Amino acid sequence: MDSLIEEKSNPKKIMLIAAFAAMLVFSGCTKSDDVAAAAKISTQEVKLGNLVVGSYADGRVAMSSANLSFEISGKLTEVKVVAGQTVQAGELLAVLDESELSDAVASARRDLDKARATYNDAVSSRKYSLSSEKIKLDSLYSKYKAPFDDAELKEALDAAQARLDEKSAEHLTATSAYDEAVAAGASGPELAEAQKQVEAAENARLSAEASLSSAQKAYDSAYSKYLVEKAATKESYDLQKLKYDSIAASSLSVTNAEYGVSTAQSKLDSANANLEKARLYSPISGKVVLVNGKAGDFVSGRTGDSSGTSSASAFITITDTSVMSITASINEGDISDLEAGQSIKANIEALGLIGLEGKVSGLGEVPKIDNSGIVSYTVTSVLDKPNERIYDGMSAFVTFIKKEKTNVLLISNKAIFIEEGKQYVQVRKEDGTIEKRSITAGLTNGSQSEVVDGLEVGETVVTSGIVK
Repeated sequence: MDSLIEEKSNPKKIMLIAAFAAMLVFSGCTKSDDVAAAAKISTQEVKLGNLVVGSYADGRVAMSSANLSFEISGKLTEVKVVAGQTVQAGELLAVLDESELSDAVASARRDLDKARATYNDAVSSRKYSLSSEKIKLDSLYSKYKAPFDDAELKEALDAAQARLDEKSAEHLTATSAYDEAVAAGASGPELAEAQKQVEAAENARLSAEASLSSAQKAYDSAYSKYLVEKAATKESYDLQKLKYDSIAASSLSVTNAEYGVSTAQSKLDSANANLEKARLYSPISGKVVLVNGKAGDFVSGRTGDSSGTSSASAFITITDTSVMSITASINEGDISDLEAGQSIKANIEALGLIGLEGKVSGLGEVPKIDNSGIVSYTVTSVLDKPNERIYDGMSAFVTFIKKEKTNVLLISNKAIFIEEGKQYVQVRKEDGTIEKRSITAGLTNGSQSEVVDGLEVGETVVTSGIVK
């Protein structure tokens, strides 16, 4: 209170305080005006950068995905992967309960063993039958083809013929002796003796003839019997031949046994295939993005190719992150400027990824025409270096590069204005004053331009807010 009274009672001090307050007020007003003036303009710092000229389009990331489901229904016993995990092609992902399927395989294997045993028996039996019947056939053939060869009868016949020849010769000799005796005029006892010799020789010849006849009859009888037996043997042979050929041609038992083996093998193959279907493998390398189940859950099987399974109904979805494509629609006026292999740069703004490099991989030839009649074509590009942060379906902004300059001075086209055919910018100096400066601009992409001359890195140019 005393100090306050003192201050009030000192007029000079009061005047000084008033003057100082007035200065503060004046000073505050000046700063506020400067801030207001600064707020009316926009500026940009001159920087080094890369200038890209090309066509632009909105696009979408596209990756190859495999939507996988079990082909059979069953209870999950093991799920080996989780979402976000990277897997390799052929890696085991999940397993269903295999107990019943394993039993089915064991039963089918036993049935196959039985079928093979039946087949082996059928083959052995047929082989034995063929062998046995062949022996009979060969025996009849040998008997049928055997010549008539009765050595005893032939020897007896030959001996009878020789004896007849001998006795015929003796009869001829006796007859000649008798004729000579008659011619010599022999009579009486001498002629009678010669007559007796002729008669004895004739009787011996007749006896030999009778023996030969008997031997011939025995031989002929035996030969006739041979012919009858040969005919019977030929008939038996023909019948046996038919039987053998029938057995050889007909392999019904073996065929049936073969069919049994084939059927059993098919059942075993099917059982093994079903057992294999209880295990889900990855067809591609990539990242697991969906796992729709856990151990203990019951899952329904699907039919057909797993590639036809939608992601909504898939048990596991794997995305191949090794190839990241971007599809974009290009206006018909720009499509002719593009070609396969052309460089691109892509921005994935959701992730803050800028300037991802890639190449055009395909130009669609089928037009898309919207309701307003605008024609566009689909262009597919592939990023040079996949980024694991990128997800399938993300939005992208793509620049199809026609020209590119690196490490050049860049400013916004809004900063450039033209007077009397010359290019100018407004440069804000460090003290806040504005300088109108002539520059030479080079390549532009429509929003930024290269500055060839007139500016330096770090200077600030005005982009809006000043009447030029």
